[in-house]
Amino acid sequence: MAENDGTVIDRFYAGLASGDLDTSLACLSADARIWHCFDGIAQDRQSSLAGWQDLVANFPCRAFGDIRRHSIPGGFVQQMMMTVRTASGAGFGWPICVVIKVADGLITRIDEYIDRAGRFELAAESDIATPGLEKS
Repeated sequence: MAENDGTVIDRFYAGLASGDLDTSLACLSADARIWHCFDGIAQDRQSSLAGWQDLVANFPCRAFGDIRRHSIPGGFVQQMMMTVRTASGAGFGWPICVVIKVADGLITRIDEYIDRAGRFELAAESDIATPGLEKS
């Protein structure tokens, strides 16, 4: 039996950060759905892949940090910071909250809450802390 301890989530986001989208796809069940609050659409793996390819193409440097993960029945709630850098070096960050369902060691659903208008400029190269939140 596969573990549902959150390591698949770490692998999924590591793949997005490194641009290894095959790794990210391998973390998803065949029928996984990824829903976004900004458009209200639950996409399948292939539809989501197109958006991830755009992320990788437009932002050569990507990172996910300041991770706060909480176990819930059937999965996890995770708060984190997504930071990116453009080819010209401009850095931006977004606080994100996701509800992730996991079964048999694979992600079956991601409900992603991100305020796209809430983007802010990064103050430093290593600035990955969520502004205004205290470490718990």
